[in-house]
Amino acid sequence: MFRHRRRWTQHRKQHRRRWTRYKMKETLTFTISRKADNLHREPLQVPCDTENLYIQVDLPDEFRYMSFIIVEDPDGRVRLQKQLAWGEQNLGIGAGPEDTTIGGVPGRIQTGTWQVGLGIFTEYLNQRLGEREGQITMTVSDEKGAVSDPMDTCWVDDGLAISPEKYRWDRICGTKKQWYKGDFHTHTRLSDGKESLESAMKKAQDMEMDFYVPTEHNLMHTGWCNTSLCILPGIEVTTDKGHMNLFGITKMPERIMDIVAHNGEEIVDTYMEETIQEARRNHWITSINHPFLTIWKWLYEQTDLRDIDCLEIINDPTYTDAPDSNEKAVRFLDALWQDGHRIYGVGGSDSHNLVEERYEGADLPSIPGDPATWVYCGDLSPENLMTAVKAGHMCVTRFCKMTPVIHAAGETFLPGDELPEEARTVTIQAVVEGLSEQPEISLVKNGSFEKLEVKELGNGAWEVLAETDLEERQWQWIRLEIRSSKKHLLGYMNPVFKGQKISRYRTFGEINKMMDEP
Repeated sequence: MFRHRRRWTQHRKQHRRRWTRYKMKETLTFTISRKADNLHREPLQVPCDTENLYIQVDLPDEFRYMSFIIVEDPDGRVRLQKQLAWGEQNLGIGAGPEDTTIGGVPGRIQTGTWQVGLGIFTEYLNQRLGEREGQITMTVSDEKGAVSDPMDTCWVDDGLAISPEKYRWDRICGTKKQWYKGDFHTHTRLSDGKESLESAMKKAQDMEMDFYVPTEHNLMHTGWCNTSLCILPGIEVTTDKGHMNLFGITKMPERIMDIVAHNGEEIVDTYMEETIQEARRNHWITSINHPFLTIWKWLYEQTDLRDIDCLEIINDPTYTDAPDSNEKAVRFLDALWQDGHRIYGVGGSDSHNLVEERYEGADLPSIPGDPATWVYCGDLSPENLMTAVKAGHMCVTRFCKMTPVIHAAGETFLPGDELPEEARTVTIQAVVEGLSEQPEISLVKNGSFEKLEVKELGNGAWEVLAETDLEERQWQWIRLEIRSSKKHLLGYMNPVFKGQKISRYRTFGEINKMMDEP
């Protein structure tokens, strides 16, 4: 169990011009161990209304990443949630966003009984703690101090629900019909990333990105820094049986705290299913992360594929174990298409590190935008981005940009589109920019590969032109794939398709088992 120690300083009354000010200071000490509860709350008495709640967290470096703080006001509304990981942990809830740490909700600090909780990320605990135990000390006061990682703007009102007045889903960030570049899996200091919001935006701009989706472990951003990029709210639902991203969330998923409290227990299977259904009701996008990556692989075999929008096919490609798992993810996605499912491939850098860092044995850093997911839409806004992703208008690349133009039956189509019944042939013209070496580009039709002739255009640009007949069959799908001369995956164009097919397999586990059969 957590062991909890309280220390109150004496309340001092200072009479100045008929008003009284209380000084509050309390020390909370929690012990982390494998025997501790996953989520534990302790009451905090706030004796009078104040403008600031300041929490200084002291923890040994070896126990970082293993826990997160959650603070609730007397009305039960979450006012702060943050993982205790990288950087200083001088946390604040203030009157405005500039006095409030990321993951916090600015506003009045009212009199009454608050709750300060410590949640454990069992994944880090099991990997790093062993039989040791460690202490985390929190000093809570009403003093105003230098707040770590504050926000410029706040998205939420009461609790963890995004306000449509404060977060504009129709905010225009790009005014052309074109391919926009972004990243669907990123981390900042709100969870276990090492970058501040400002630093993350600087890196994203250096990578010439247009949109950015922050997906923190069981935590949601409540605001952001000033930026020209299109920021789409997201979350990475994190359990010991797999991780799933939700894009375009409008509030904190209802079962998140239950997932944290009971991670490792059988009941979490039910909570994950309820979260997926909540996403469907609210029209959030569901995306299974790194489905075959070592200890983070997706183990919810019963997942109904009809509830899944996307599958992460390139995840953190510079990580040691990523290449093999990404290759299997691509094969798995093709198997989904072959079985008649319309689930689209996305990419995610899953970037946690600083730009100067490298994984052991890696030549390149793990940075936002590698891989890039390119999304075609008109005016770039959060709501238009969501619409385009749901339609599958996407390509995923590394080190390059792929611009496909698809023609059939006298019309032009995008990846993810359904071709008309009268279409008899499909022509795909694609330009690939940014590669100094000639790539290998293949047409993939119903799972069969045809290597295409690649024409050099100069200045790192290459072109292919493919024309293929559509067969007399009920269900067909066609996509492009780019690889280097060493067969490394550089690009995946989501398919166009024609017709309908009743899927033989309904669950993730059934497709996975089918792939393992001879």
